[in-house]
Amino acid sequence: MTTVATVNEAAHTHEIPVTTRLFGDDHATHFRLASSSPLLDVLQEGAEKAGVTLLPSPNDPLDRLHNLHAHEVGPAIQDLEQLVGQFLSQPHATHEFAIELVPAFRVNTRWAIAASPTMTPREILALPSINLAPQDYTLYAPGSNEPLPLDTSIAVARAAVFEAQRDGRYGAAAT
Repeated sequence: MTTVATVNEAAHTHEIPVTTRLFGDDHATHFRLASSSPLLDVLQEGAEKAGVTLLPSPNDPLDRLHNLHAHEVGPAIQDLEQLVGQFLSQPHATHEFAIELVPAFRVNTRWAIAASPTMTPREILALPSINLAPQDYTLYAPGSNEPLPLDTSIAVARAAVFEAQRDGRYGAAAT
């Protein structure tokens, strides 16, 4: 049995054309989403159609969605739970979006965004989302038993993985 609420919801939900592109890529992807879809769906669908994986996961990405205004990139959209229809009703909002793939990397189970393409293990461990004290933890490349030198810059690329062990080897070197 169809209720009045279901009929009213269907009457207020319609499909909206959306265009997405990756930062720095001129190739646009076009698709349609229900106006009642969250903006997270724009990010997920756009990434999937572009053949990229959102990090650390599609449901909780660090990657960012931006609105495009005449090919000018707006600030990252903070509220990805906002409905597409509501977002597009705002002044200056457009149906065009850009997906920013951030340099997200992982230390053990903690994800962070690299502040620069190269960072020292000290800087990596100090990132707020990593938050491990270098006097207590040592950073390693996966599968290695050689510590990464504390104050020597290393490349931190998207999807890079590091291991931090609570062995105090940096702390031992400081004494």
